[in-house]
Amino acid sequence: MNHTAMWMEPVMKETVWGGSKLRSVMGKTIPSDHTGESWEIAAHRNGQSRIVTGPLAGKTMQEAIEIAPQEILGTYIWQKYGTHFPLLIKLIDANDNLSVQVHPSDAMAAKLEGAGESGKTEMWVVLEAKPDAKLLYGFKKEVTPQAFAKAIEEQKLEDLVNWVPVQKGDAFFIPAGTLHAIGAGILLAEIQQNSDTTYRVYDFGRLGLDGKPRELHVEKALQVTDLHSSQGREYANLETGILCPYFKTWRHTLQGEYRLQLEADRFEILMVLEGSGSLSGRPFKAGDSILLPAALEEVFLEGNAQYLQVIPE
Repeated sequence: MNHTAMWMEPVMKETVWGGSKLRSVMGKTIPSDHTGESWEIAAHRNGQSRIVTGPLAGKTMQEAIEIAPQEILGTYIWQKYGTHFPLLIKLIDANDNLSVQVHPSDAMAAKLEGAGESGKTEMWVVLEAKPDAKLLYGFKKEVTPQAFAKAIEEQKLEDLVNWVPVQKGDAFFIPAGTLHAIGAGILLAEIQQNSDTTYRVYDFGRLGLDGKPRELHVEKALQVTDLHSSQGREYANLETGILCPYFKTWRHTLQGEYRLQLEADRFEILMVLEGSGSLSGRPFKAGDSILLPAALEEVFLEGNAQYLQVIPE
């Protein structure tokens, strides 16, 4: 099969905390001014992005993988994960605070949700932030399970948690088990394991889009949350790379022409954060997320842009 780079049609998710920046900043077509997430590259039961370029145009991500697993995923990824796409790539517009939440590890996801469920280690790159923006990253100091449970029950969790200031360009690595929340006024790119398992512990007394309080998952959260202090390890360095057992990510600046040699045994993903240019002759712009199948050996980049390079592990 003639494999080329794959541009995607994302899946939009409306949320109680979403806004309109996916349209105004990233150029997306959104269903409403409460659009919180764009699932850019997704092969999950809760959302499938669709390929819009090349011989597999019109297919969902999962359909394409079933047709050509080794050519798309690469031998290494195919042997490790089968036809399960290992990553989920998103843009997130937090017009309001997200809930305080935590994600399980692979082992805890299998225990609490059933065999075959993967955990969720993730990372964020801030694309825009209002002047006083902040996000929640773990605890100010180590807490006991009893103190954590009591703070949730008494709605005093904000006394324990670690809020950190955020500005454009900041990056954060969030291992499974890290308590976190994106604060209001932040637009970010998210790279994560292909999981939609989230345990909410606190939601600011808010009602969902259906007018009802959103479900909390306190019992499960108490089992998976890392209670150590996270102070001093909040920020990550994208120039040296965020490297973990599930993905590797770097931020690059393109000025002029660049020939990108690809690893032969796995796919890669490029997320265009700013600017524009072309990839092997096809134009790209900020907001594009492009899958480079493993069957590609190299691509030619030209233009002035900033992008993330994501490689699965």
